[in-house]
This record gives sequence, C-alpha cells and structure tokens, in this order.
Amino acid sequence: MRSVVHEEYGEPSDVLDVRNFPDLQLPGPGEVLIRVSARPVHPGDLAGVRGRYAGGQRLVAPATPGLEGMGTIQALGSVLAAKADLAVGGRVAFFPAPGAWADQVVVPAQFVVPVPDGVPDGVASQLLVKPITAAMLLRAAERAGLGDGDGVLLHTAAGSGVGRLLTALAQSRGYASVSVVRSAAGAAALQQKLDVPVVSTDEADWVARVREAVGVRRVQVICDPIGGAMSRQLTELLADGGSLLTYGGLAEGESMALDAMTLTSRGLTVRGVTIGRWLTDTPAAVREQDIAQALQLALERPELFSVAVQYDLAEVKEAVRHMERPGKAGTVILTSSQA
Repeated sequence: MRSVVHEEYGEPSDVLDVRNFPDLQLPGPGEVLIRVSARPVHPGDLAGVRGRYAGGQRLVAPATPGLEGMGTIQALGSVLAAKADLAVGGRVAFFPAPGAWADQVVVPAQFVVPVPDGVPDGVASQLLVKPITAAMLLRAAERAGLGDGDGVLLHTAAGSGVGRLLTALAQSRGYASVSVVRSAAGAAALQQKLDVPVVSTDEADWVARVREAVGVRRVQVICDPIGGAMSRQLTELLADGGSLLTYGGLAEGESMALDAMTLTSRGLTVRGVTIGRWLTDTPAAVREQDIAQALQLALERPELFSVAVQYDLAEVKEAVRHMERPGKAGTVILTSSQA
C-alpha cells in the first residue's frame, strides 16, 4: 500500500513524501480494515505536519497525517456485535483514525459510520469533522447566550466547510448570523448558497459594514478560526458580556491581539473549541446525535460539502499547495483507486 509520510516537521510541500509499505494485516478484535477511497486535506492536518501540536515531543517517524476519510471495508475483526451495520464491502466514513493518508487504515469500529448510497465519496470523506465541529461551536455559542434576546452570531472564514455548516445549523435554529469572508468573490459565492449577510474583509470599511449588517442587534458570539491581529477588531465588535470562540490558528505566526483591560472591563470571554475534545468531553448520546445530524446534512444539503479539486495520493505535494491557495472554494480531496 501507499502511504504519505514525513520524517520531520516542516512545510508540508517540502517534507511530505509517498512510500510503499506492505498491506496491513487483518484487524484485531473490534477493529475494521478499510481500503480508503478519499480523505480531505484539513488545515489541522497541515498544522500537524508543521509540528504545531507537537508540544515539544519528538516526532515518531515515519509519521502519516490524516484522521478522517471514507472507503470500503476489507475485513472485520471479531467482537463486532454492537456494530452489526458493518459488513465487508460496505462504504463507510471514519474519524478519528491516525494515518488516514494511506491506501489502507485500521480503525476501531466505534469510529466507523456506514455511508448511505445517496452520499457520493467526496461528501462522505468530509462527513464527520466539519459537521461535528460546527455542532460543537453552536453548542458553545448557545452556552454563551446565543438565542437569548437579540444576540447575533458572527462567523469569520464563513465560506469554509465548517463556516457554511455552522451558518446552516444556526439558520435551522432561527438564530440571526452575519458571515465574514476574505474576498468579494467569496462573499458572492457564499450568498448563492446561504441567505445571510456576508461581509468581505478586503473592503477597508469591513468593520463598519458588519455593524451595519448587525443593525440594532448585538454581536453576542463570534466564531473565529483565524486568530492573529484580527482578534482585536473582533473583540471590538462584541457586545459587552459577549464571547469569542476560537477554533483554529489560520493566521500562523501571529499572536492573538487581545487587550486584557478590554476583556476585563467589558466582561468578554475567550474560549477554545476543538474537535480533539469531542470524544472526551461530549456524552455518548450527544455524539450519536452529532453523527445523525451529519448524515442528515450530507443527504439533504450536499452543496455544503463542496469539493474544490481531487488529487491522487501520489500528488500530495500539489494537493497541499492547492489547499492553501487564497480564494480556494471547497475542500481539497486526496483519492486512492479501489483496484
């Protein structure tokens, strides 16, 4: 089988390579062997290759990126009575499964979800991380007071997969929201998919335009995956007592520009949200609801899971460069033949 690997941390287009390894052996008890068809390139995957999650720990090389994807079951381990809906040949999505950027992966059955026939591979490969992140953000926003009175949800990088899904979920709950994107083209594309006010930060007066879109209401919660210098402007937009929910660091190399006196005097809250804590912090019943909601979105709103382009696993360097192109619309997918 082929596997994307890196021996050191660094720029993904520099350090990633594709190597051949022996096929994986039969799965152990409670495990599933999957021939992977497609997997998304997430910003978090590239942050891992760069060593941003390393915490000073030594890289265990060769390391294979990726935690999410979809494919076909090749073999089932024993003791799978609790997952009777899994069968050899069945199409499934999976998360979390370290090493997803390989032709094969072995995954605990509890992290494997059958894919309905009506869901294409490109959508199925994105089935879990983005919808679950959106669900976690919306729950955090509700805990922060969204829905109480005239509060508005503001979301940056709103044209991303998580952004589109979060906006759709907020709309389904009747919450008012304003979307912020990086370009006028991105704003136009988003407004074709979702009927919400969209403001582009390439306009010099974008902060004033956000305030105009909010009107007499107040920005109760901001969801932001960017960080960096923009954080100061975002906290200025928050109403007193509001919350900034940060769930990424796309502004790599920039520290969050937050003023301590502004936070304290205005009673603002900054909180991190990450899917990395979904398994440990979310009750099992809620996790099941998140998965059911993700399946419903994939079936009813497939346009929210748009694919920008697909690359074969061997073209991983081109794929990661494409992933970070300004103005990219949709998700970059790495594919493998099922032959």
